[in-house]
Formats: sequence, structure tokens, C-alpha cells
Amino acid sequence: MNHQVALVTGGGRGIGAATAMALARKGAHVIVASRTGFELADTLTHLQTAGLRGSGWTLDVADDAAVAAVFARIKVEFGRLDILINNAAVLLSGSFAEMAMRDWDQIMAVNLRGAVLCAQQAFRLMQERGGAIVNVSSLGGVANTEKFPGYAAYTVSKFALTGLTEALAAEGKAQNIRVNAVAPGAVDTAMLRQAAPHLRTRTTPADVAKIIAFLCDPAESGCMTGATLVINSNL
Repeated sequence: MNHQVALVTGGGRGIGAATAMALARKGAHVIVASRTGFELADTLTHLQTAGLRGSGWTLDVADDAAVAAVFARIKVEFGRLDILINNAAVLLSGSFAEMAMRDWDQIMAVNLRGAVLCAQQAFRLMQERGGAIVNVSSLGGVANTEKFPGYAAYTVSKFALTGLTEALAAEGKAQNIRVNAVAPGAVDTAMLRQAAPHLRTRTTPADVAKIIAFLCDPAESGCMTGATLVINSNL
């Protein structure tokens, strides 16, 4: 991936931060995007300590203007984008019957609409030389897996992200833009500890990041598009 440019949303921690490291180790210049400044700085510190290339930009993927500005900056500074990781997500729980629509809308704005906004901009930058987009879905967004009360909005957003992956794979074939997804189960992240503090898993963000990096590397997965790789976590 030498000379390739990658954008990782939600890159301040967890799977996003681990993916930034994995892509940088493969030679990519990684742009780490996050809403949270101190988490962004932490990821950049890890990259720099390892002698890897990376930039850190603040981004709220639910903000149309902010997304457009980041991609305009990528075009000016790098002239290309080869990889997009749609990883930014929020998790709010509560009874479906009592859930405020503003909470539902927030989850959809970040988890789904944010991915759509970033993918649309990425398509425009990738249409000349192709590229790879990986959407980070969830085992909760896969049919016939166990669902849990209190996470209706999150589940729906991840089902939609899985569908978006298949739709964009069809859209991108003519431009050699590959679009795939990963659907992890329980991963040892802050989000898991928020959602299910009782649950323990041996699956780490680095484990998922290796699979994402595989999907980005045309030498390893160039024949794949439209796939959602289910990661049944090692509990």
C-alpha cells in the first residue's frame, strides 16, 4: 500500500485506531478522523512512536459541510484517496417504546448517513484509479443472529450499512471501486464495555483491523466486492 492514502473515520480509539495502525504498517499514509481531539491525538502518538505516517483531522461525519471540507482538503493535499474505512458509530440504548426520536435520528445520522456522505465523496475521488471502501457493520446487522433488547436503532443502522455495502459494490464496479464490510461480534472496546460490561471476549480491535486491512489490499482481496465478512468473536 505504499503511496496510498487512507481515511479512517472514528479513528480515535478501538477498531478505528487499530485499523489506522494496520494500514500504516502496510505503507499507507493514514488520515485519522475523529470528533474527539484527545483520542485523535492519542492515535497519532501511537503512529508516530511506531515511525508510521499519519495525519489527524477532526470530523463529525454527521455534518455534511464538515465531510465535504475534509474531502476537499484530501484532494488539495494528496490529490487522491485510495481507501475509506467507514468506522464512526455511536451507540445509545433504551426501550424502543420509550426511545426519543432525537436519539434514533442521532444514531442514523452517524452510523448510516455519515457513511453515505463519506462514501459519496470517496467515489468522486476514486473514480479515476479505483479504490477500496470498508464499512464496519456489526453481527447485530446480520440476519439470524441473536439480537438484544434496547438496541433497536443500532441494529437497524447496521442492517442498513450491510445493505449499503452491497448497493455500492454494484455502483463501483465500473470504476474498480471495491466495497466490502466486516460484521464483528463482541470486540474488546469501550463501546462493548458500555453496552455489555458483563461480557468478556478475547477478540481485540487489532484482530478486526487485520481483516479490514486484508479487504483494503488489492494484492490480497482484489477479487472481492460486495462481501460482508462475519466475525464470530472468540468469547
